[in-house]
Amino acid sequence: MAEVEKGKQILTKSDVNRAWRNWWLYCEVQSNNVSFQGLSHMLSMMDSLRKLYPNDDDFRAALQRNSQFYNTEGTIGAVVNGMTLSMEEERATGENVPDEVMYSIRTALMGPMAGIGDSLVWGTLKTISLSIATTFALSGNLVAVPIALLFPLVTYFIGQWLYGLGYSLGRNAVMDMLKSGIMDKIIISCGMLGLMVMGALSAENVSLSILTEFTLENAADPISIQSMIDSVAPGLLPLAVIGLVYLYLKKHNNKYGMLIIGIIVISVIAAFFGIV
Repeated sequence: MAEVEKGKQILTKSDVNRAWRNWWLYCEVQSNNVSFQGLSHMLSMMDSLRKLYPNDDDFRAALQRNSQFYNTEGTIGAVVNGMTLSMEEERATGENVPDEVMYSIRTALMGPMAGIGDSLVWGTLKTISLSIATTFALSGNLVAVPIALLFPLVTYFIGQWLYGLGYSLGRNAVMDMLKSGIMDKIIISCGMLGLMVMGALSAENVSLSILTEFTLENAADPISIQSMIDSVAPGLLPLAVIGLVYLYLKKHNNKYGMLIIGIIVISVIAAFFGIV
C-alpha cells in the first residue's frame, strides 16, 4: 500500500456524491441470488476505491472485499454505504480497520436499514405521493405528473444526504441514530401522516350505495335502505368495504390479483340484480 499521511482525507465531496449516484443507479441492476447487491455495492465505490488504493493489489483486494453479500434498501440503506466508504478511507490512510470489522458492521446494519427503508420509503412515501398523483390524474389534472415525479426526486436527495451522513460520521453513525430513537420517531410520524392521507383518499374515491327499496302498505313513497343507513352513519358502507379489503389482505398475504377479481365479480353480480 502506498504511504499516505495517517488520518488525511483523500476523498472529496464530489467523490462521495459520485459514489452515491452510482449506487442510486445500480443498486438493483446487478442483483443476483449469490451476492444480491454485492456487485452493485462494489461498482458504486469503484472510482473512490481506485483513488484510495493506487496500488493494483490493494485495489483488487478492496473490490473483492466490497463485492461480498450485501442486501439493503437503496435509499435509507445508503447510510451504510457511506459508512463503508469512510472505513475504506480510514484503512487507506493507515488506520487499523480489519476486513472482519467491515463485514460485521455492514452485515449487522443492512437488515435494520432495509426494514426502515421498506416501511418508510416504499410503504409510506411512495404510497402517499402516487395516491395523490393518481387522484389528480383521474380528474384529468396535469399536476399529477410533477407530483408523481416528486417520489424519485425526494428519495434521491434523502439518500444523498444519508450517504454523506454515513461517510461524515463514520462507522458509529447508524448506531448513534438507532440509539437516539430519531428513526423511530420519523417512522411513527410518517405512518400517522400516511394513515391520514389514505383515509382521506379512501373517503373520496370509494363509494357504495344500495339501490334496493321497499314500499310499505299505504305508504306514498318507497323507503330507501341507503337513506336509512345514511341517516344513522353516512359513509358506513364504503368504510365497511375498506375494512373488508384490509382484513382480506391481512389474512391472505397481499394477494392483490384475487382481490381485484373478487371485487369485479361481486360488483357485476350485485349490479345485475340491482342491489348496488
